Amino acid sequence: MKHKLIQAIGAGFVAATSGAFAGDVTVIPVSEPEPCGDWCDTLKNIGTVYKDKENPFIQEVKFFGRAHQQWGHTDGETGGTDFHEEGDELRRLRFGTSVKFLNGFQLKARANFENGGFRSTSIRYSGFDELNLEYDIGDVAGFEDVTVGYGRYKVAFGGEEHESSKKIKTVERSLINNFYAPDRATGVLIEAERSDVDFTLGVFTVDGDPETFGQWNGGIAYYGSLAFEAGEGDVTLDLLINDATAEESEVIDYEWASSATFETEVGGFDLFTNATYGETHAGDNVYGIVIMPSKELIEDKLEAVVRYQWARSSGADLLRPQSRNTRNAAGLDGVNIPRGDEHHSIYGGLNYFVCGHNAKLMTGVEFETVDGGDADTDATTLWLAARMYF
Repeated sequence: MKHKLIQAIGAGFVAATSGAFAGDVTVIPVSEPEPCGDWCDTLKNIGTVYKDKENPFIQEVKFFGRAHQQWGHTDGETGGTDFHEEGDELRRLRFGTSVKFLNGFQLKARANFENGGFRSTSIRYSGFDELNLEYDIGDVAGFEDVTVGYGRYKVAFGGEEHESSKKIKTVERSLINNFYAPDRATGVLIEAERSDVDFTLGVFTVDGDPETFGQWNGGIAYYGSLAFEAGEGDVTLDLLINDATAEESEVIDYEWASSATFETEVGGFDLFTNATYGETHAGDNVYGIVIMPSKELIEDKLEAVVRYQWARSSGADLLRPQSRNTRNAAGLDGVNIPRGDEHHSIYGGLNYFVCGHNAKLMTGVEFETVDGGDADTDATTLWLAARMYF
């Protein structure tokens, strides 16, 4: 019953918000493109179906979605055994809606509709992504733009995770990012600004379920993030502390982790650097760095990107290649890849912007190795991807 109730609230909210404006309320499109006008502008603006700041009840209604399709071919070898496979995947298919109402509240819901995974893709409702209610308090105690929210959130831990999948420069984020990225978590999130510093604080239950909100009958995790300008660039500092046992933890698989990110411009290149360090429940450490320069070769059309990542675990062999695409390819050939204590990867790719990040094509080549313990793996993956959102 609990699952059905949550599904009814979220999926119904995503699918039927527009019906709430039947009757005397006139829905006014934000923009009305010409019949043969710019399709790119239409893609960017089509989601906002109602906007009226003077309306005391409903100020804005917006629909949004993203569709990410990708294909990968991997050739690899582990422990003297070769593997090579290729396949496509509907990586993300998400639709949602947000409503701003009563001059301060915003209700947002988003659901996943991709199902199956690598070489087994189907379109079907597969669970919630986010569902939360936030209230914009305004200025409080010297802090500006204070918002308080409760619900199911994506916890943006780590520099790559702070960037939405709509705008990431590589087909997949790095291994060290994905090792520490929490699953969707239920809790309270507070955001504010003071003296040009953005503050984010969160308290989350470590209980999780792909279909429901987490229950507050187990451990708790605490999240903090600071973002500010320094040294001619942007700095983001993250800390996540999991005050729960390994048995209680369902959305966070470690005891604590910290991350520092610096983004700047050097010689005409955008430069992203990140360092992450954390500890598992067993007392083992996992840490690593990401260095990612990128540059527009053709302004607003063609971008080149290179990413190097190094990760290491101490105390136990905890690292293995990412499931996309290396482990997927090995699994199809019946090859098991053991864990090791050191992971290197280098990615080089091109991004072609058909309509900015709203519609783009991506291609890349990634080489990765895992060593230590029983691991002796190397693999090369060719990536092709198409990304769209509105």
